[in-house]
Amino acid sequence: MARFLLLWVHGPWIAASLMVILALRLLMAEDFSLHGHGWGLLGSASICFSIGCVCIVSWVLAHLDRRTAAADHPQEQLLLL
Repeated sequence: MARFLLLWVHGPWIAASLMVILALRLLMAEDFSLHGHGWGLLGSASICFSIGCVCIVSWVLAHLDRRTAAADHPQEQLLLL
């Protein structure tokens, strides 16, 4: 289950990298009408990147909280297994 959730943590970064690639392709196009769409995609990619940063920080804090709780109450951890 944890590996499945890890995909959701890194998902925004994957989407951001794909949007950057597409945005760069649009920005390098000779048709100037596509440049506005490229800049819009760069903005969307930066938003996805920041969401990915929030996700990874939340993921790490949840794991640290789980480890701290397990160290404080080792008997409860054995019961959950």
